[in-house]
Amino acid sequence: MKYMLPPREWYKTNRFVKELEATYVPPVVSVYIPPKKVDKIIRVLEREKELGMEEVKTGIVRELDALRESIGSFCIFGWKEGENVIIKHIIASGDILPVYVVDDKPFLEPLREILEIRHDLLLILLDHRQALLKLYRGSEVQKQKRIRSYVISKHHKGGWSQKRFSRIRGIQVEKHFKTVQNYLERFDLKTIEIIILAGPGEAKKDFARKYITKEIADKTAVVRGLDFSSTDKEIDAVLVNQLNKYREKFESKLLSNVRENMKKRLVLNKNQEIQRALERGAVGTILIASDYYVATPEEDELIIRMIEEAERTSAEVEFITNEAILEELHKHGSVLASLRYAPF
Repeated sequence: MKYMLPPREWYKTNRFVKELEATYVPPVVSVYIPPKKVDKIIRVLEREKELGMEEVKTGIVRELDALRESIGSFCIFGWKEGENVIIKHIIASGDILPVYVVDDKPFLEPLREILEIRHDLLLILLDHRQALLKLYRGSEVQKQKRIRSYVISKHHKGGWSQKRFSRIRGIQVEKHFKTVQNYLERFDLKTIEIIILAGPGEAKKDFARKYITKEIADKTAVVRGLDFSSTDKEIDAVLVNQLNKYREKFESKLLSNVRENMKKRLVLNKNQEIQRALERGAVGTILIASDYYVATPEEDELIIRMIEEAERTSAEVEFITNEAILEELHKHGSVLASLRYAPF
């Protein structure tokens, strides 16, 4: 899958978020600092006055001073636990917008955003008179094309016969659909994981039946509920729903492949054995539960070494996030390795 972060950083960031959600005590100070903005954020912390949070903010300032020479964006959270001040931080490799929030919960949206699993998605919104093609990478629109046709929509009295009108209109619709298909081929369809075909009326079904090729049919979903008056919010809701379905289908297939390999005794679920198999280049894919609870620092370090070894040996690392698939994965373990061959 197309993670915004390298697998090792995704794992560390996800684990940090899970631990923060399980351990914080309200209220929490949340601070995000992009590169070279440390002094500016420190001034904000010193200027803002929140009752009872002075010690926490002082602790965050000390943490920032210690991190000043580090590279990346700083994500720092602080709260009081009894008489003790607790400060937690993680450094993100990419730029994050500056944030300062005091709330009952840690402000985790920026971290959740960089944990987003990205997909290249193409939305085709069309009827018999127009079409809109929009390529999304993650939640960002990368490319779009609007196409208008000259399809006649009404039959007027005193003009053509109904039969001739229908024939001419059919030719114009066919030309319109062919134009959309030609523009569709200008996109890199091999890298696009999901194609959503939507629009009012029956045009989308007609287009899917006649102009969606076999090569992209399995990644195309015809959906209802969108037209050219749909708001961005309505479009986003449909896209998210389709992405969730795609993710569940993809993760289910990963687990199905593991079950097949179990029959061949080519699956490991003990971390030490997986590490040994990785060192021998025998691992093809590692599945890691996104809610994996690491009991000790040693276990955490082992998982990180496994991810690093997987990257070195070109093994795929996939994080399972869908709740239903997670439940099934946990029956076999929180980390599973599907092997290329039996290493020992």
